Amino acid sequence: MNTQTATDLAATTEGVRQAWAEVLDRTTVPDDVNFFEIGGDSLLLIVLLERLGGLTDRELEAADLFQHSTVRAQVELLTSPDAPRELVELGATNRRGLLGRARRTGQGE
Repeated sequence: MNTQTATDLAATTEGVRQAWAEVLDRTTVPDDVNFFEIGGDSLLLIVLLERLGGLTDRELEAADLFQHSTVRAQVELLTSPDAPRELVELGATNRRGLLGRARRTGQGE
């Protein structure tokens, strides 16, 4: 692993930890504990989905977080080269921008 990749991985890991801590109202979160076992629920998962969307240019779905339910698994998801990319051609920089653009152009109906 090169230095840039290690730096990116460390930054992503810290970002995911911070998102979890904010959503779960905790000071620290372990990397290998399931989101639902540490106090999360389906509504908080949606809040986490929005927070994590700001860390990446990848389009995330709630199902992704159900399947990758630990900090470590979510970091792997976010840093995997095979994960789906966001629809950049719509000019959106985040999920709200993407949805807003689709509504304005009539694509979201």
